[in-house]
Amino acid sequence: MESVRGLLLAVLALGLLATATPASAEWTRVTDVPATELFSIWANGDTIAAGADTVIYLSIDSGLSWRRSSKPVADVAAIEAIWMRNGRLYVGTFGQGAFTSDDLGATWHAFNDCLVGGPLDSQLFLSDFQVRGNALYAATEGAGVYERDLAGGGTWHPFGTVFEPNQASNVEGLALGAGRLLASAGSNGMVFTNLSGAPDWTTSNLDNVGLHPGLHPEGAIWTGSGWIVGTNLGIFRSVGGQEPWTRFDPGLGALDHTSFATEAGRVFLAIDVPTAAVIEESDDNGATWGSQEVLANVFVEKMAISGGSLYAARGDGLFRRPTGITAVPNSGRRTGLQFASIGPEPFVDRTRVRFDLPEAGGASIVVLDVMGRRVGVPVEGWWTAGPHDVSVGAQDLPPGIYTALLTANGAHESLRLVHVR
Repeated sequence: MESVRGLLLAVLALGLLATATPASAEWTRVTDVPATELFSIWANGDTIAAGADTVIYLSIDSGLSWRRSSKPVADVAAIEAIWMRNGRLYVGTFGQGAFTSDDLGATWHAFNDCLVGGPLDSQLFLSDFQVRGNALYAATEGAGVYERDLAGGGTWHPFGTVFEPNQASNVEGLALGAGRLLASAGSNGMVFTNLSGAPDWTTSNLDNVGLHPGLHPEGAIWTGSGWIVGTNLGIFRSVGGQEPWTRFDPGLGALDHTSFATEAGRVFLAIDVPTAAVIEESDDNGATWGSQEVLANVFVEKMAISGGSLYAARGDGLFRRPTGITAVPNSGRRTGLQFASIGPEPFVDRTRVRFDLPEAGGASIVVLDVMGRRVGVPVEGWWTAGPHDVSVGAQDLPPGIYTALLTANGAHESLRLVHVR
């Protein structure tokens, strides 16, 4: 039976290859990163970091140049989680815990205080990071989720008590949106959500009924208007991260792995099957999907977006292709964000914009040219809820029409800027 199933999947992959769009030819390998297995990738603004077995590869200029870090620890086997905050790098490893660097990976320091657990009370295997406010959360394989305060010092401690009773101590991934954390954990068709300020997690059943043994959530993403969860049995979508969930079947049989990336209302999905990786795309926050391309004999671990490029951390190295995202107009859908120009229009060197956040959190403003490429220096930071005024500079840009794109808590708003000399 397994051989028949494998043959059917191979035929399916060949059929998909025959109908794949020319976009598949646009993938190019980042040659500054060796053609080796990558386990993670993280991007924010112009900063991109990809985790390999013993080191990370880091770019701080949207992929124009790359640097190789030193080893966080001598016997590191895989770097599966990466985050960067206020210039400090955080990496999570497979069995050696967490490490930090204040010099872009030249030197590392252990960040493992109390990061032990599981049946043997041993160093934990970390699979993902997420930051909310001043808290760093670590997904572990075998001990649920751990939390550490980045502002007030302290040590790691378990966050929540629901994972072990629900046979969900293996947490594959963490996602954040609208102040809510979502954990993909266990193999009983459950996900776990935590609203900011709540001491524990709330369970949710992907099949809307109850436990579903064998249904394994692998990762999730907040699109700005809802949640999407990837599993071995399809893709599930929910507005609030709770029931009701709706399922999308990509028609590929059982899925080996899924990963997501999103920007400006567009969601990219990588589905790994035994013979290929299938890249799909949604322009309506995951309500519908279109098959974009098939990458034969490829495994995509994770994806990220930076500088107008979609990056894929794969089993054979780091690859990228254009996202195709151009200047993004407002869709008319209310996101809770408000974004407006309050400076002169047109402007010469600098202008001012005002944005109003419905809740505290991280926000960024990037400027896009008419081709959708990021230009200038992004404005990034953590702001309280309410209105904020910031300055946007264009001294080094040629005259023209640009789009300022505001991103906060997974939601997006944009406005037009006209630059003259």
